[in-house]
Amino acid sequence: MTKTAFFLFFYCAIYSSFSQSAPGLFLNPTGTYILKGEKHRSEIKGNFAEIRVKLINDSQVAIAMYCNKGYPEYLAGSFTDTLSYADNRAVYASKPDPSCQIIFSFENNGLNIKQVYTDPASTCGFGKGVFPLGFIEKYSSDMPIIQSLSRL
Repeated sequence: MTKTAFFLFFYCAIYSSFSQSAPGLFLNPTGTYILKGEKHRSEIKGNFAEIRVKLINDSQVAIAMYCNKGYPEYLAGSFTDTLSYADNRAVYASKPDPSCQIIFSFENNGLNIKQVYTDPASTCGFGKGVFPLGFIEKYSSDMPIIQSLSRL
């Protein structure tokens, strides 16, 4: 049992050291992040998303996001909001579903998205499977236009 616990601790320590930016290093998250779904016979399978982020000041970011589940339902969701920014992270608290938060953790080459919830059935106000979780690559560091992406 102690070997298993030690291995688990060691694995978590190594993973966290490689998956996060250096502590105390401020990252400017400004840019566009894109997740592309896989295209099969003119249909997009899997999630696709566009996230635009603009640093307003050292403690706030503006985020515009559009995400889609892909074929066959093409369920979509979007939001545009100003969020607090600290430790290279921004947290979106869902207004329609207060049992859920979405955490954007920024890195040099992209961002990681996690969902934290108290209700396992929570979708953070989006349809089931709509919100992309995991790593999304940074497409551009240019200053994006922050506007609703729901109809683009």
